[in-house]
Amino acid sequence: MRKLGLAALALTALTACGIRPTEPIPGLEAPSGPVENTSPSLYWVSGGRVIPVSRPQGSVSGYDVIALLAQGPTNAEQSRGLSTEVPVDAAPAVVDRVASGLDVTLSSDVSQLSPVAVQQIVCTLLGIQSAGTVSLRGGGHSLEARKCA
Repeated sequence: MRKLGLAALALTALTACGIRPTEPIPGLEAPSGPVENTSPSLYWVSGGRVIPVSRPQGSVSGYDVIALLAQGPTNAEQSRGLSTEVPVDAAPAVVDRVASGLDVTLSSDVSQLSPVAVQQIVCTLLGIQSAGTVSLRGGGHSLEARKCA
């Protein structure tokens, strides 16, 4: 009996908190789609292949990633034998999300990019934001639906 009395007292205390019920408060829809990687890698060239190199958390967010690739690796990364094939005139770039992935417009002619430069751009962008494929445009040419290979 005593346990029942304590349970009733606890239930009364929990339900009598003084907060009155209200109607649900409308808000915005929950976000959907892929999430931006907060620990991104930039893809640099080493021995003719692209390799990911981690950057500190948030160091790429909000930057023109193509410009970072065009500027080349840091001194520390260069001392490890890393380089870039993305030309300086590729930046600035505009990256748009489309149904199939990302549509990237470079400031230079994409037909002049080396296959390694294309891989640097595609792999870096897809590493930051998983989005399917990357299409590159610039200089009146386009390279459609590329994936990181």
